[in-house]
Amino acid sequence: MELCRLCAHPRLQTKWRLNAVTVGRCETCGFVQVKERPTPGQMKRLYAQGYFERGKYVDDLAWRLEQKRRLAWVGLCGVPRGARVLDAGCAAGDGLLFAKRHYEMWGQDISEQAVEMARAKNPELQDRLQAGPLEDADFPEGYFDAIVMWDVIEHLWDPKAALAHMSRLLRPGGRLCLSTPNLGSVAARLLGKRWAFMTPPEHLCFFDLNTMQRLLADNGLEMTHWRSKGKWVNTGFLLYKLGRVFPGLINPALQGFLRNGPLAKAVIYAPTFDVAYVGSRLLPKSNDAWRVNHVQGAVSHGGK
Repeated sequence: MELCRLCAHPRLQTKWRLNAVTVGRCETCGFVQVKERPTPGQMKRLYAQGYFERGKYVDDLAWRLEQKRRLAWVGLCGVPRGARVLDAGCAAGDGLLFAKRHYEMWGQDISEQAVEMARAKNPELQDRLQAGPLEDADFPEGYFDAIVMWDVIEHLWDPKAALAHMSRLLRPGGRLCLSTPNLGSVAARLLGKRWAFMTPPEHLCFFDLNTMQRLLADNGLEMTHWRSKGKWVNTGFLLYKLGRVFPGLINPALQGFLRNGPLAKAVIYAPTFDVAYVGSRLLPKSNDAWRVNHVQGAVSHGGK
């Protein structure tokens, strides 16, 4: 029986078929999710070393602008400089490079290859980095002042289990900051299955404001901030996304020239406003009834 991975309702409506998988929508809570779970072999192939070497992870102007925005968001959400922060889904460690100047950084990623790359880039942090699923992260309870999850939650098969564990790792009042594609954005609604972030099995679940609020509340977290933004990208990553969404759109020879030639690092701001930035705080354990029933917390809305 197919159960919604957010509310456990037993009925998922088929929304789209693409990339040989089915994307369904829960009839009860509206959560949109891939129905077929990828095998461990598929996941290993998807997140092999080449995944972390493409244009998105190149240290260029687009990368630095994104890191500056993330750092500013963490500060806006109330995390003071010097705080102990876990980068959950740290990938190849590029975010750690930027953030470690301001915070005591730790990291976890499902890909062993990515963690090895992160250790090579951040040798002084190698004892603080772990490989494995987020829900198995081996840190003491209440150890972190904040946890960041940048473009991670949409890759997880069971985001609720992952956030349940992340909540246990936060101190009372600790902050969880994340970014994820916004299914409720105008771009997502207009483009449907052609939306740039609709790329299963790379992305396995898709959130809007309501489903994100529910995910947080069910795990003892109160949403405090929500903004929907565009994205800084380099040409290489933009072409990768276009190739995933519109196969055959660009001539292969031209695509190779643009991805590897002098324009590969050209920086573009795509004003799509379809990337949600989220801030939340861990509520006191005594507030269980509020956490279960309340999903419309005090939220700062807007878009930049």
